[in-house]
Parts: sequence; C-alpha cells; structure tokens
Amino acid sequence: MNTLVAALHGHLSSIPVLADHEPRLTLMGGPGSFVVVRFVSYLSAAYSKIVTVLYAYVDESYIEGEVHLIGVLVLNAHQNRMLGLALDKIVFETNKRNPSVSMDIELHGQQLFQRSGEWSCLRDTPRIAFTVYRAAVGKIVASGGVWIVGGVRRIDRLAQRYVNPTPPHEIALQYALERVHDYAESQGEDVVIIADQVPDAAHHQARINQFQARGRTPGWNHRDLSRIRPEFMWEDSRSHRALQAVDMLTYVYLRKRFVSNAHPRPTLEIQKLSDLARPLLHSCYIWTP
Repeated sequence: MNTLVAALHGHLSSIPVLADHEPRLTLMGGPGSFVVVRFVSYLSAAYSKIVTVLYAYVDESYIEGEVHLIGVLVLNAHQNRMLGLALDKIVFETNKRNPSVSMDIELHGQQLFQRSGEWSCLRDTPRIAFTVYRAAVGKIVASGGVWIVGGVRRIDRLAQRYVNPTPPHEIALQYALERVHDYAESQGEDVVIIADQVPDAAHHQARINQFQARGRTPGWNHRDLSRIRPEFMWEDSRSHRALQAVDMLTYVYLRKRFVSNAHPRPTLEIQKLSDLARPLLHSCYIWTP
C-alpha cells in the first residue's frame, strides 16, 4: 500500500496545480484492502482548472524606429514541459561537443544567430551556431504549440498621423493578445500570460487591465480579452526555455520579413529557419499606419 500511495503522490506532484489547489489523498479500508477516497474527485476538479488553462509566452523583437513585433508561443502544460526538456537536451549535446558553450546558456535568438554575447564562443564557427538554431526551431515546431505575431511597421508614420501616438510596443502587444484571445476562445480555454521582464512592466500591466476593465481593446475590430487571465507573470527569460523559444522564432520572423540587406550566408540561413518555423505560425497581423 505504501508503494501505491507514494506512486499516487508522485503522479500528483507532476501536475502543475494552480496555487489555490493542494493535492490531498485520503485512504480508507481494513487490512489487506483499501479504497482511495477523494482522489478521483480531486483529479477531476484539478484537471478542470489545469487542462483548460493555456500558457502564452511573450517576447518582443524590433528594429528601432522601423518595426516592433510581439511574438507569443502558446502551449499547454505538457507541451511546455516537453519543450523545456528538448531544448535542454540540445544545449547539453552542444556542450559535450563544444565545452565552451555553458550548460546554463540562454537560447537567445539574436546572440545565437550573430554569435555574440554568451554565444561569442562560437564566433568563428557559424556552422555550429546555425545548426543549434535549426535544431532548436525544429523542437519548438514539434512541440505542437501555436505561434502568434502582432506588430506595427512604419513607426515614423505614427507621429505624422496622431497628436499623441500610442507607443509601438503597446500597439504590437494589443494585436498579439487579441489573437491569443481568439485562439483561446476557439479552444474554449483561458490563458495565463508569461512575459519576459521589461523595465516598464507595471505600465504594460496597467494598460491590459484598462482594456479588460473597459470591456474592449481600442480599434474597430476590438476584443474583450476575456480569455486572458488579468495578472501577467513577468519572468526572467533565462529561467524559461519557452520564453527563449518565442524569442528565437520572432527574431527569425523579423529578419526574414524586415531585413533585406544582409550578407548572402545569413540570408540563406534565415530562409531555412523561416521555412522550418512556418508550420507553427497560427496568426500574424502587422499594422501599417
């Protein structure tokens, strides 16, 4: 019996239970027999809250003064867990072949592609860096999640058209979240937003709360964002492979669509990465003022 109890508790501990639910196991029965009470009812209640929650990982990519993009990778709990393990394995295998690559290195799109920052250890070996990037994008696509992009281009036109233009980051975030809401609505599920830490996180949170309190986002094709949980989770991307994943995807989208004067070798690699990532792209809207 003790073995079974341990196994049941182990199963429960693997479930990403929300804060307001704590697993409880009650056993009843005489010698040689027992009945698990409340376990099934607990699992039913827990999964009704867990399975119906999606996790949306948000990051940005931009060219100052030209275009601002917000990318979102939407995953369920199982997809998130499997993606993290898959990306950890890529880093582990890269470290085995190239010890200069740290085991706790961040899969940062721009740094990996340009072999800069933490990835400057591969400065003279672009083939290895591009191989790591392709392997990572392949695992992200295989995760079964959904990738969404919202953005605004020709940012210079905002000041020409509006007296007090909305900051580009807010515009891109609105368009991305509207499409996250649409996807969650189609699945009948709510979404928890996990975003990379930014200096003005409190301002962005207040802006989203304003949308939800008003009951709609600005614009003619507005949404109420009712499927999005009100409180965002602002996290360090170093601690979340899924945040790193959406950063890698959105950097590829930015380079493919908005950078045209690159050297032929990087251009070819971006084309390969874009082709690899395309099946994951569920929705994209880039507004031109």
